[in-house]
Amino acid sequence: MSSVEYYLLWLAGGLVAIAGVSAFITQRLRHSVARRLKAVELLDALARYSEWVAAQRRNLLFQGEVQEDAGALADMGAIVRQWFPELAAAAVQVFAVHTRLLEFLSSQQALRLQDPEAWLESDHDLRFLEHWRELDVAVERLARELRLMGDGAAAGPEPRRASAA
Repeated sequence: MSSVEYYLLWLAGGLVAIAGVSAFITQRLRHSVARRLKAVELLDALARYSEWVAAQRRNLLFQGEVQEDAGALADMGAIVRQWFPELAAAAVQVFAVHTRLLEFLSSQQALRLQDPEAWLESDHDLRFLEHWRELDVAVERLARELRLMGDGAAAGPEPRRASAA
């Protein structure tokens, strides 16, 4: 083997190694960008859900879970499962508060239809605000953990959270 062939073989090997490293870096960058976009989608889903909850206080009648609410929570769950499994505990807390909130709203609706006077005396607004605060803590925990993740996945905007007032 001549020295030219030897150097050409090393050059070809170096180019293959550089191509492999470049492909790896590109794949990591794409994954990081995709996680950032999914983080923004997750924050948006949390904001949509918070707006739905705030609207429940203003509604005259509780209508049960509607597409808006179920869609936002389904989006949140899917994104957490697929892209952020490390946030599963915080997402479970949001779902638990959601379940308690739905039970509360359903029971208030039933009481309102059966005995409006007892419903007025049940201090429903104060109890709704307790659920709202609990939900706010759960949503804030999820958003904070998303922002604290080390890969910069949550460089997106603050979630828009509706006020219960």
